Amino acid sequence: MTDRPQESVAESEPDPEPGAVRSDGGQSTSSRVSDPGDSMGTIEQLPGGSTAVDLWWALSDRYEPYLSLEKEDKEAIKRWGLGSIVSHWLLALLMIAVAGTGFLFWTGWYGPLNIGIWDGYQVAFYLHTYGGVVLAVIALLVFPMYHKFADGHNLLVTRSQIHEEIIAALSFLGLLRYIPGYKNARRAYDEDEGEWVGYHPMQTVFWYIMWAFVIVLTLTGFALWNALATDPAWWIVALGFMEGWVTYETMLRLHLIATFWVLAAIAVHAYFAVIPSNWDFLRSMVVGTVEGWRVDEETRPEIDETRRSDPTHPETGSATEEGQNDD
Repeated sequence: MTDRPQESVAESEPDPEPGAVRSDGGQSTSSRVSDPGDSMGTIEQLPGGSTAVDLWWALSDRYEPYLSLEKEDKEAIKRWGLGSIVSHWLLALLMIAVAGTGFLFWTGWYGPLNIGIWDGYQVAFYLHTYGGVVLAVIALLVFPMYHKFADGHNLLVTRSQIHEEIIAALSFLGLLRYIPGYKNARRAYDEDEGEWVGYHPMQTVFWYIMWAFVIVLTLTGFALWNALATDPAWWIVALGFMEGWVTYETMLRLHLIATFWVLAAIAVHAYFAVIPSNWDFLRSMVVGTVEGWRVDEETRPEIDETRRSDPTHPETGSATEEGQNDD
């Protein structure tokens, strides 16, 4: 394993009490030990824990070399284009409008939406239906298009990302140490691959959940709209083809269940965005750039292929400082 500069220890964030687990999922560096025979976390005591530990060592082999990147080598790197930024915040505003009017339907109170000759229910209905249509178009077509073709991000989840998701979730629960070097890898752009070295797996999963339940919301919403309309337009009839498959009440329940899952996914998405260690990514969704490193074939941190996914290997005992302090 390559030697890392000693100054990285001094630059790492202050540690909490010894043995403590951070609220963002990373463990305190003061609970780090260098003896490879010591515990990797509570997960080792659970059924199947050895498999998770093997995954941890494999990911550590890949990402730990990125700890050698120097802070002074950081530069502003474009992460989001204007199209992605605008569509992202439009999605946020539309979700507030659509969820808010849906809540008004549920309570039957329309308050300030009772405007002059306009009945509050009618105003809420138009905001909810047409806002939902625009939301679906942006979520399913516009944002993915900018995400993939304008900004060059990958829409497909990889097997490695699934492994990262498992380890990140276990780390968040305090069952396993965080992947060393992953914090830096998420801020490193590989010029040869034309892709960021690491993505936060929670964000990848968020978009899959979002897309799935927005589709359910859209189809059930059009079915409900088709059932309510006295003379629906052809496109409402076409997209509301599920009307009549089940009773109106059952379709409404499916719509509400999908709403719950979308809002839950957004809550998790927002939680990770406001964690202090992710503020630079949150800022990038406003200014478009993030402070990070550019790497290529010559500057890419070397991965020591002699390391094994095995805590008994003599060079795998060193848990890293910065890698323990990430979300």
